[in-house]
Amino acid sequence: MNNARLRVSILTCDAGEDVYTAWGHTAIRIVDSINGTDYVFNYGTFDFNTPYFITKFVKGSLNYFMSANTFPDFYNQYQFEKRDIKEQVLHLSNTEKEKWYTALKNNMLGDNRYYLYNFISDNCTTRIKNGLFKNTSFSPVRPLVSTYRQKVVDAPYRKGIPWIGLGIDLLLGAYSDQKPNDFESAFLPDLFYEQINKTRKLVESTSTYHFNDQPVNNERSQLPFWVLLVFFVCYFFAAKTNTLFFQRFATLIDVILMLVWGVGGALIFYMSFISLHTACYQNYNIMWMHPLYLFAFIFYFIKNKFIGKLGLLFMGAAFAILIIHRWIPQDFSKEVILLMAITLILNYRLIKKGRYAA
Repeated sequence: MNNARLRVSILTCDAGEDVYTAWGHTAIRIVDSINGTDYVFNYGTFDFNTPYFITKFVKGSLNYFMSANTFPDFYNQYQFEKRDIKEQVLHLSNTEKEKWYTALKNNMLGDNRYYLYNFISDNCTTRIKNGLFKNTSFSPVRPLVSTYRQKVVDAPYRKGIPWIGLGIDLLLGAYSDQKPNDFESAFLPDLFYEQINKTRKLVESTSTYHFNDQPVNNERSQLPFWVLLVFFVCYFFAAKTNTLFFQRFATLIDVILMLVWGVGGALIFYMSFISLHTACYQNYNIMWMHPLYLFAFIFYFIKNKFIGKLGLLFMGAAFAILIIHRWIPQDFSKEVILLMAITLILNYRLIKKGRYAA
């Protein structure tokens, strides 16, 4: 085969409407003009029909796999979804093209297709990035990124699904606040696109397929912050007001928060200590949002001063993390700080309830 006829390009796709597409997508296109083929290779494929899909995804044991389809099919899919595609044709030697193309075809064989997905270290972008720098002589340069958390959380906030962004922010641990090195930093599609552009003499040409005619709003949503601030003020006011209506309102919030904090804390514990998602390791949010709130929920309806002791214990842990959060290796957004402040009100009320039961 005359490998001078191979053309290799990176496809960077915009975010879509589904949550799992909020970070965009990376694929690789190989055109073989001698054999008349034009294939796109994807590493971000998964099957919703996999048994125990949600359980495996949360644990980090879900198998993603490599797939290939023709460029026209790939093009039509993204045109239908109204997601723009940016194509960077790479300036590679014949030997580099052949080596990479052979590696891609080998990846498509049998169990070679499958891998355990990790959203910061092993995903559709990092697989192609690894292939580029493994099969060519180019060295990576660092895009502008300070931590993994910054880019992972920012995407859904800018995509218009900020509550998803806040949920992810709560689940990510201190591991995500590391500063990636030059090679690790391009772990998301736009970052890899930027890295390729900055790598000297790597890009031969660039083109864009425009499918989205709607104006793009890249502003970071502030909705969660303002909603949580209003919630904090209302909860504080209800907690300090002795009228029957506001005390019942505050009690309802107590119950909801204990359930949400308990279930959310159980998820944080699982993701940080049991799952295979390294990005969620060493999560200090477990100090103020934890499964023990489920025990508090039980004792809340029992006239027993033990609820006050639980509240005092929870208050101490939440207050401690608020005081020392600037000195620990995990970043806390203003939304998370507000949630901690709401936790303090809840714990104050648990302490107060324990005193009344004494």
